[in-house]
Amino acid sequence: MSHARRQPSTLLRRARERGATTLEFVLILPFFLLVVFMIVEFGLAFAAQELLDNAARDGARLLRIGTLKDGGYSTALATAICNDLTSSSFTLLPSCAQNIQLYVAAAPSGTPAGSGFASLKTATVTGPTMTQSTAAVSANNDVVMQIGFALPWSLQGLSLVTGTTMLMSTIAFQTEPY
Repeated sequence: MSHARRQPSTLLRRARERGATTLEFVLILPFFLLVVFMIVEFGLAFAAQELLDNAARDGARLLRIGTLKDGGYSTALATAICNDLTSSSFTLLPSCAQNIQLYVAAAPSGTPAGSGFASLKTATVTGPTMTQSTAAVSANNDVVMQIGFALPWSLQGLSLVTGTTMLMSTIAFQTEPY
């Protein structure tokens, strides 16, 4: 009596293959979704950084031409920057007025022009905060302006990841001889 080895039926073999495919899908899906969410998160951060850079250039222009000068301009500068960052009630930088951080250092330009930059320092950043100050700005000053914003990660809403990223924009310029 010969015992022939029995081959599993085609249906059973297909069911096993489907089960293996489902298992592979279940194992790979979380990593795939994480990569997709990271791409979206980095895209939002890059877009927010570009908006912050543009707003910083516009704010620097207000200081450079003398629209904002002397001391006490920090509220007006923050308002102008936040207005640049909001378009049709949509913003990538939530709670801008409360979370914007300003640092302005100024020194007399001197001779040759631009020699004041040697004495200027930049803001110190520790985690989501930076040194904040606004120096008095007048005509023919060398100025370093930094704008910081602690951007909360979008994935916080999903409770997957928490934290913030400090976005900073730095501009150095010389004020007009107004």
